[in-house]
Amino acid sequence: MTQKALIYTTKIQEDAPPDDKDVLDEAEFASGVLEKIGYEVEQKQYTCGRRVEEEIKKIKPFFIFNFVEAVDKKDSMAHIAPYLFEKLGIPYTGCSASAFFKTETKVNAKIILKENKILTPYWLTLKDLQREDILRIKKRFLIKSNIDHASKNLEATLLDDKEKIKEALHTIGGDFFAEEYIEGREFNVSIIGRLGEGKVLPPAEMLFTNWPEDKLKIVDYAAKWDENSHGYKNTVRTFNFPKRDLPLIETICSISEKCWDLFDLRGYARIDFRVKDNIPYVLEINVNPCISSDAGFIAAAHQAGMSDEQVIRNIIRDSCGERFVL
Repeated sequence: MTQKALIYTTKIQEDAPPDDKDVLDEAEFASGVLEKIGYEVEQKQYTCGRRVEEEIKKIKPFFIFNFVEAVDKKDSMAHIAPYLFEKLGIPYTGCSASAFFKTETKVNAKIILKENKILTPYWLTLKDLQREDILRIKKRFLIKSNIDHASKNLEATLLDDKEKIKEALHTIGGDFFAEEYIEGREFNVSIIGRLGEGKVLPPAEMLFTNWPEDKLKIVDYAAKWDENSHGYKNTVRTFNFPKRDLPLIETICSISEKCWDLFDLRGYARIDFRVKDNIPYVLEINVNPCISSDAGFIAAAHQAGMSDEQVIRNIIRDSCGERFVL
């Protein structure tokens, strides 16, 4: 009997922005690979818990491939999906509810990193800015969303004045914070689960080509999603490094392995870094990063010599167990 894999994605509206619709590309990629391997695949969009629970009981899947990145349009509620799957006792791919809880806000993840002596850029919340000891700020800051991913609301504007930062946080509203801008290089380290441990794939550096001197070298929202923007056309991924970079590459790979254990990651994940003066700072911990066919994670896996089938099988094996791998 053919085993059934149930794919759950975020509920996507027709007029959704490209960063939201990207999850459908991930599901299409995974579905094609799963069918090629030998699974029967059914795909659903995650709505309310009760309806999902009824669907799962009716479909009786062998396992669930989890592509739920937001619930009720909130990235910070993505943990609800794995929590429900765990409650129902259904194996599912990717990171656990525990990992989602630890990383559901960027500030919480940064606190965990700091407590474990892993460097991350200095940050300020609106509450921090009320403290009297913060009088003068000798750093430059970006305003970032604390809960949204895919570089939503990230713009290349720097602030270096306490009152201006407070004003910006008050004006934008919602859950935002100010993060120190690290002038330097940007790296993405993809990790895939293997035998209960994280295997680091070849790190990638994002190169900013033909970049104006007055433009910040960051991968903002436009650079990720607007195909007509300068940033999109001029950020290039490379896996090739000179020998002098090997110590740095070893360091960021080692830090990535520590993050895998520290945040209870499994299946697949990505750690983002900025590097200044050869010192790496962890920007973000990405649980269940994008694995569409043109995503950085898949590019890193191919660089490591893995086929798409091997990637999907590894994710299933590490997340659900050996017996779920066809």
